[in-house]
Amino acid sequence: MAGMPREARDAAGEVSSLAAMSTETLDTARGLHRGWLVTAGCFLFAIFSWGSVFYGHGFYIQQLTVLHGWSTSAVSGAVVLFWVVGIPMTFVAGSLIDRFGPRAVIAAGAMLVGISVIGIGHATELWQVWLAFVVMALGYPAVGVVGISSTLNPWFGRNLGVAMSFALTGASVGAMIVIPTVARLAEAHGFAFTATALGLSVIAVTLPIAAFVISAPPVAAGTVRPAVFGNVRPLIASRDFRIIGIGTGLSLMAQVGFLSHQFPVMAEHLAQTDAADAVAIAAFSSIFGRFGLGWLAARVDLRHLSAGAWLVQAIGLAAIAEAGGTDMIYAACALSGFVVGALVMLPPLLVRRWFGTAGYGRTYGLLAVALYLFQAMGPGLTGVAHDIAETYRPALWGQAAVLLLAIVVLMRLGAPPPAEGGR
Repeated sequence: MAGMPREARDAAGEVSSLAAMSTETLDTARGLHRGWLVTAGCFLFAIFSWGSVFYGHGFYIQQLTVLHGWSTSAVSGAVVLFWVVGIPMTFVAGSLIDRFGPRAVIAAGAMLVGISVIGIGHATELWQVWLAFVVMALGYPAVGVVGISSTLNPWFGRNLGVAMSFALTGASVGAMIVIPTVARLAEAHGFAFTATALGLSVIAVTLPIAAFVISAPPVAAGTVRPAVFGNVRPLIASRDFRIIGIGTGLSLMAQVGFLSHQFPVMAEHLAQTDAADAVAIAAFSSIFGRFGLGWLAARVDLRHLSAGAWLVQAIGLAAIAEAGGTDMIYAACALSGFVVGALVMLPPLLVRRWFGTAGYGRTYGLLAVALYLFQAMGPGLTGVAHDIAETYRPALWGQAAVLLLAIVVLMRLGAPPPAEGGR
């Protein structure tokens, strides 16, 4: 550029400087970081994906057993099948988002979830319920933690915990709004109408968000996109990876076992609308716990943070098992719910802290395979325990014991590598 006029050199230098600026710097200069807009989009579709799936399972179990006279364990078997079929899809969804970006993957997942909810509402045979849960399993990883964490991961560094806290608060809002709403709609208009309305809502809300809001950070020129299915042997051979998988898997087995039956657990002692309100109270409480964990995640050893969260959950489940009277049940739900969001956030945060950013979707997708195996056992074991004891009390105590075992396992995790920098 030596022969160029000074003005031209200055202009060229300015262009080069602008080109070198990161997406974050440019967005900050405009007063808006695109990553936070993506986070807001994740928050919105989390409302419906968790309201219709994660928290919806208990509602479906309660409605189907009452309407058709099927046993709790028979309907719970469909939930077990949901987690088992979802095992390969967690790895597939994360890898596809790494390779192609989140937009199309999330849209496809939302379509499958919406169709499955409608199918559950119109099922007249038990096999139809099981088939609908299979369809739900194919779509849910794309709109669940795998999809959200894989979408947010490239946008954030140390603030990933805060971003996930905000996005996954949509899950709590879904439980607070969706479950009480569908419980009342089912009383007024029937389960088939309610499931149809909920399924269509999932599709109508998520598709526009996926199309116009959700995006991946721009890929720099020359960047090689990861293979959809890379070598996973080093991860499987890693002691830390196995400990994270077993520890968080046990914690989620207990939590999912409870949450998939939360509505009928409450309905054992409360009227249907009061049971729905108890679910909403637990979800409301989880908002505070989730933001607290998001703030602490960048400041406290994640091993100790995980152990504390699991201990609180164990105490909360034991309190629900022994609670008597509406007020005591509500208080126990608030205690248990305080860390519900934390337990969902901890696996992706642990993976990010111990294994880094590169290829996160594939790494967390592989961990989620193990998590799904554990989660698949929770609803079925809870349903069987209920049918044997004719009450949920022994199952709740068993879930508390599993959480304590998870603490023992995770305390064997080695120290993390030096922290990555970034926002």
